Amino acid sequence: MVDNFKYRPGGNMPKKIWLGNSDPADGFEGSSIVLYVDSALDSLLHLHERSKWTAPNGAPGDPTKGSDRPKTQAKRSWTTAPTRIPVPPGTVVKRKRGGALIADLTHPGESVVVARGGKGGMGVTRPTREDNARLQTRKRRFLTEADTAVSEYIVEDDNWKAEAGGAHGEEVSLHLMLRVVADVGIVGFPNAGKSSLLAAITRASPEVAPYPFTTVTPNLGVTQIGNNAEAGRMVLADLPGLIEGAHQGRGLGRMFLRHLRRTRIILHVVDAATDDPATDYWAVREELRMYNPEYCARPHIVALNKMDLQEAAHLQAEIAAEVLTMAHRIQNDSPEGNPQPSLPAAVVCVSAQAGTGLDDLHAALEPLLPVPSTATRASASSSTGDGWG
Repeated sequence: MVDNFKYRPGGNMPKKIWLGNSDPADGFEGSSIVLYVDSALDSLLHLHERSKWTAPNGAPGDPTKGSDRPKTQAKRSWTTAPTRIPVPPGTVVKRKRGGALIADLTHPGESVVVARGGKGGMGVTRPTREDNARLQTRKRRFLTEADTAVSEYIVEDDNWKAEAGGAHGEEVSLHLMLRVVADVGIVGFPNAGKSSLLAAITRASPEVAPYPFTTVTPNLGVTQIGNNAEAGRMVLADLPGLIEGAHQGRGLGRMFLRHLRRTRIILHVVDAATDDPATDYWAVREELRMYNPEYCARPHIVALNKMDLQEAAHLQAEIAAEVLTMAHRIQNDSPEGNPQPSLPAAVVCVSAQAGTGLDDLHAALEPLLPVPSTATRASASSSTGDGWG
């Protein structure tokens, strides 16, 4: 019973009126789980300690009470805020069972709903005794007209309970895989000086040691393109060393060769102080071809490293000529049906230790990149060169 605002003394309107509850409102929908790209992340390690994520529940419809809101909003559907999980750029989301691709998240701000929340309960009204008696009478009449012997009758309509309770949300098992987003992928045999070269031409700080397989996760480094700050940046990814049979999973090869999928240019780092640098170059190219022939068709540059050592310094021209000869041989011997392997855009003699030849290498890489670099915008990575898991 409430005051009637239309009441006027001497009028024919009642002073008090009955104002019932508004119609029951629909319940809240459950929270959905959303993966979104956070450019500040560079690995999936923050997800390793928590294998299961559960979003908050929604709410059922209330069949006994009104919405406690104005009638204009009584049947409005309300949604619980989504549960957002950050992932680094380059995250590939697949279903664990079947391996179906859900999303390939590369750009900051991209997101995908991987599990939708359940539907909230409907704002139904609980049936009264009269409603149940009316239903019982109709059922009895129907069965009597059908000449069916009946010993049991429906005494209550339970459908409203299911409608008010809502529906369960989705439950999925996912496989997340990280692929480095970079302009240049650095490949080569273990201990060829890839990490040292990355540290020399960028401000990255990868682990460097005089033994093979120092790098066990890809490292990123960023360097400026040209002298103009508006020209963009170049992102380089140092991949763990390859060994013979890497395309079949030997060593760490197959685990990290997939990171080359998004690189524009391949930088082959060859130890010029070995007995046969040209054969080392051929072996790495062959591993790339057997893993994915398309890798060999991309533009690439050969960096002959360790030119500060005496056994390599006086043979610069001969080693460069042998590498070029081997590149032509690889191109001529390419199997039919495969993309034609590219020839080196340049063969540059460098020394990561002494810092020589780095300007020439930088100048050789720049013409092969579009400006501004899409990969640089996508990664938005700091120039610290942290590892990717």
